[in-house]
Amino acid sequence: MTDAGELSDGELIKRASGGDSAAFDRLVERHRPRLVRLLTGLLWDSDEAESVAQDVFLRVLPQLESYRPEHEFRAWIAGFGINLARNVLRTRARRAAVVDAASLDHVAAEEGRRRGVLSGILRRELHEELHRAMDQLPVSLREVLVLHELEGLDYPEISQITGVAEGTLRVRAHRARALLRESLGPAVDTWWQKNES
Repeated sequence: MTDAGELSDGELIKRASGGDSAAFDRLVERHRPRLVRLLTGLLWDSDEAESVAQDVFLRVLPQLESYRPEHEFRAWIAGFGINLARNVLRTRARRAAVVDAASLDHVAAEEGRRRGVLSGILRRELHEELHRAMDQLPVSLREVLVLHELEGLDYPEISQITGVAEGTLRVRAHRARALLRESLGPAVDTWWQKNES
C-alpha cells in the first residue's frame, strides 16, 4: 500500500471522501501552512488565521465529494478561506470601537533607550502603519493584493479562487498598491521588496 504522504491531492481527496481519515490529515498537513499564511495576510491576526483555517478544513471535509478535479485543491480551499475571512472582517467592522488618540500615546521604557532598540521600534511602527493602511483597503482590493503580492499567485489562479475576471483583478491590484503608496509613501515599496525575497 502506498504511503499517504506520497499520494497526489486527487488520490488523497478520493480516499478522504471515502472515509480515510489519514488521507484527510495528510491533505490538511500539506495545505494548512499556505492557507494560514493567506488568512494572516487578510486578517492581520495569526491566531484568528489559525482558527479560520481550522474552520475551513471542518467545512471542506463534508464537501470533498463535490470537489471538481479540474480545479487545484489549494485554490478550492483558498476560496473557503476567503469567504470565512470576509465574514470575520465584516464582524470586526460592526464591532469596531472608536479609540481615544490619547490612549495610544506611550513613552519608551528605560530599557528601550538602549542602542539598537530604535531600529526595532521603527520596524514595528512600519509594520503597524502597513497594518492600518491594509485595514483601510476595501476587502476586494486587500484580497487581490494578498493573493498576488504575498502569496505569489498569478491572476488566472486568483480568478479561479475568487470568481472575478483577470482584468478586474489587475485593476484592483493596481488600485490597492496606489492607495498604499498614498498612505505610506515609498516605505511600502521597501516592504514589498523584503517580502518578495
